[in-house]
Amino acid sequence: MSSEEVKIEFSRLVNRGIVLGSVWIFGIGSVIAIISGYQAGRLLKESGIKTESSSKIQKCYLIGALGILIDLAVVLIIVFFRKK
Repeated sequence: MSSEEVKIEFSRLVNRGIVLGSVWIFGIGSVIAIISGYQAGRLLKESGIKTESSSKIQKCYLIGALGILIDLAVVLIIVFFRKK
């Protein structure tokens, strides 16, 4: 893969992760954000290309983790405060 192709693929992966992680889509978007961040990081590591885009990877991880935590909190609230 050429340097330009790697950069395009990296950009596609992190943008997908950030957008879907922000939308959340019932928690699935959060998982996709974490997976996309991992794939983008692995792509950069394997290609050996040095970029300053690690902040985008961190955004994918952060948005994904926050989405999962919010989903978990909602489920716990529903479980504990449901009418018996």
